[in-house]
Amino acid sequence: MNKKEILNELLFKYINRTLYQEGIGVYFIKEQVGHVKNMKIEIYPHDHNPPHFHVKSNDMTIDAKFTLNDCTLLNGNISGKDRKRIEAFFNDKKVQSVMKTMWEKSH
Repeated sequence: MNKKEILNELLFKYINRTLYQEGIGVYFIKEQVGHVKNMKIEIYPHDHNPPHFHVKSNDMTIDAKFTLNDCTLLNGNISGKDRKRIEAFFNDKKVQSVMKTMWEKSH
């Protein structure tokens, strides 16, 4: 990749995938992996380790984090029924591949 291509990629990320918050500065926004019922599955670029994904419901009653390695619940609130739905979504090998690629491209 030449300097122009690198600059174009960085500018694209900066313009299209960033937010600014006073006291924090510029940061990259989340990438949506998919939906399961009323839950959004997201990966936040440049987030802390261990590799993980976030699950949030539209009404904000669900807010949980799961590992990318094996879908272990790291923390948060989620019912057993919704957890099983997330695990079923995660068990798709294509989904796992996409999620790991999304995580690795920013780490």
